[in-house]
Amino acid sequence: MMTAGQSVERWLGPLASVEPHRLDNGLEVRLVPSSQAPIVVASLWYRVGARDEPPEHSGIAHFLEHMMFKGSHRFPMGSIDRLTQSLGGENNAFTSHDVTSYYFSFAAEHWRIALEVEADRMETLTLDEGEIDREREVILEEISMYEDDPWDALELRSNDCYYQGFSYGRPILGTRETVRAIDRDALESFYRTHYRPDNAVLVVAGDLSAETLAAVEAWLGKPVPGGNGRTPWRDSFVVPDQLRHLRHDQGKSPRLLVSLPAPRADHEDFVPWRVWMTVLGGSRSSRLHRRLVDEGKLCSAMSSETTEMAGPGVATISAELLPGVEPARVEDVVLDGVRELRRKPPSPAELENAKRMLLADWVFSLERIQRQAMIVGHAESVFDGGYPARQLDRLLNCRLGDLETAARRQLTTAAGDLGGVVAWSLAELAKAGRDGRDG
Repeated sequence: MMTAGQSVERWLGPLASVEPHRLDNGLEVRLVPSSQAPIVVASLWYRVGARDEPPEHSGIAHFLEHMMFKGSHRFPMGSIDRLTQSLGGENNAFTSHDVTSYYFSFAAEHWRIALEVEADRMETLTLDEGEIDREREVILEEISMYEDDPWDALELRSNDCYYQGFSYGRPILGTRETVRAIDRDALESFYRTHYRPDNAVLVVAGDLSAETLAAVEAWLGKPVPGGNGRTPWRDSFVVPDQLRHLRHDQGKSPRLLVSLPAPRADHEDFVPWRVWMTVLGGSRSSRLHRRLVDEGKLCSAMSSETTEMAGPGVATISAELLPGVEPARVEDVVLDGVRELRRKPPSPAELENAKRMLLADWVFSLERIQRQAMIVGHAESVFDGGYPARQLDRLLNCRLGDLETAARRQLTTAAGDLGGVVAWSLAELAKAGRDGRDG
């Protein structure tokens, strides 16, 4: 049984010995020594994402992420991937609403090449017009792929409806119209504004040496004029005070996606809310899995998830219906299960099982050096260095009263009932002449 008061340090693993540094040019550096393999991961995080974009250029953060691989002064088009592969390494990147992240993973003797690449493309990105046009077509095709996937398309529609104009509701890839409107000048301005050492965090994890920090300073310590830091939120968000229904028909299987309010990730309610969502739908033994899949025989699969965001989050419950099942019946089961959170606390066994599952997920996430770097980078660029320890402490000490408080706060609206979005995809039912609820 997990008892309150357990030591957080026991569960932090290599993250308990993170070495924080700050270079004179403002770059935050975090060293994570780990002797589990002769590998070094260099992960560079810029505090810029889709939330920082002007609406008319939605998708520009992701567009620039692509362009960071398309040529700089010392590393022309294609050379970054060829060099990485020739040294037996890996590289990749991603853009979220809150951050943009790049990483390289190399054998310990080769990792400094990552510093050379990052230093060069932080300062001398080429932004060739021809490559911009070619990459635009790649991104437009990527948008089409998301639109063609039934779950992705339903999620995009649901986020837009849930956030209603707030930046988290805009697609990270942008739209066809906004991507076509992004030109070289816009990319150059966004790059110069946000891709600066004083707006970045570098995490170096793995088989480090005494010269690691000196190597970082040599390549990434160049002075730059002072920046203005991250711009404030461009918009504001109001939690939905009632359930909004939408329908987006696509695919062969009827699908349900319910989006509910969730706190920002550093709020005291976030961990209890994740525990609640785990009790409700986070495992095969969860309440909704039993009612929808195992015992109810209404759905072939279901799951729940809570986003880990700097701003207002969203908790989602998704389900794929079995043939012939009435959508209204599934919706009632899901919403009744959510309403139950306000009046029926979990049993001690449910609470302990959910906590064990979340703790196991955490332990497994530390198995790879790359994942260790990602955890530290996300914490430092979105929150602060103490974020992982605080979340672990809240999990280890989470009690039934914390869950009751979180449910009351997150599920109470001015209208007295649930607020959020109920999104349906019912294409096959529509063809058969049947229908589900449609607000």
